Amino acid sequence: MGVSAPFRPQEVDSLPDRPRIFIPQPIPLDALDRLRRIGEVELFDHHDRRITREEVLEGVSGKEILYAMGDIPYDKEVIAAAADLRLIAAMHVAATFVDIPAATRRGIPVTGVPNTLAETTGEFTFALLVSTAWRIPEADGFLREGRWTQNQSEAFLGTRMQGKTVGLVGLGQVGAGVARRCRGMDMRVIYTKRNRLPAEEEAALGVEFKELDDLLAESDFVVLTPILTPDTNGLISREKLGLLRPDAILVNTSRGPVVDEEALEEALREGRLRGAGLDVYEREIPEPDYGPSAGLKELPNVVLTPHIGTAARETRAEMADRTVDNIEAFLAGERPPDLLNPELYGEAPRQSERIG
Repeated sequence: MGVSAPFRPQEVDSLPDRPRIFIPQPIPLDALDRLRRIGEVELFDHHDRRITREEVLEGVSGKEILYAMGDIPYDKEVIAAAADLRLIAAMHVAATFVDIPAATRRGIPVTGVPNTLAETTGEFTFALLVSTAWRIPEADGFLREGRWTQNQSEAFLGTRMQGKTVGLVGLGQVGAGVARRCRGMDMRVIYTKRNRLPAEEEAALGVEFKELDDLLAESDFVVLTPILTPDTNGLISREKLGLLRPDAILVNTSRGPVVDEEALEEALREGRLRGAGLDVYEREIPEPDYGPSAGLKELPNVVLTPHIGTAARETRAEMADRTVDNIEAFLAGERPPDLLNPELYGEAPRQSERIG
């Protein structure tokens, strides 16, 4: 990758006593206080808007350490604008929004956080599933709009989950968390993934393996949890959506491009699906026109959330603290624990299929 020699931790000795740190969004206060104790922090302290490209380029200038956040791209131009840069620490598992090759060519370590977010995302995914099945956001609006006139009418009915079949597309840590929660609801859980689990793991989780087409045809609820790779990009196509039952509900908390969003909207609008719960979209920040399509926003049988699958206070605090742990390790001349370009320390490069 153009790296002439492994990174040498002793080069940290050339850093100022209080390195300059740039943070492009607010972070949990405990982590921020830790950073202020070890460096001079410049924080873009706005919850009401996202930092502009120009503000990013200005903010990184003269900084030794860049704190990276998921919807702020640190591409090669941003990295080049930080002439004094020594470390990029991302509050993210894979830091796909950081140009890691560009950083590596300059000998700049890039760190992430461990994939300990799965339980939180699994919990959120289950909550989105329940909210969609029981039409909870729609019911909230129904009440606020003064439309509640009867208790026992069929004016507002949800979908019972107990005894139904849920199909999990992808069964990694997030999917396993969803499976356990669904089993607690006495649901039948089927799954598909590229490599089938060993029989003992299937038995422990109480799940059955199915090929994708069979899973889609059999499921009352379909939950998408795969990582985004070339193989899963566009996986749930118009053709695959046509395999779903008309009373099925689809939930996606993985990545938006896993689903053909236009085809999904058509299926929902035409009554070929009962509902959908979406936390991710084909276009997301920082892309233009990000978020769900106008058509999806019009549909009452869709629950939409703004990519908040890890947005628990406790989880975000843990992510921020781990990001600071990596910064502190680097400043101590140690190998950061969550290094994403280990070749700088003379190790084998990481291998990942993830594209988003």
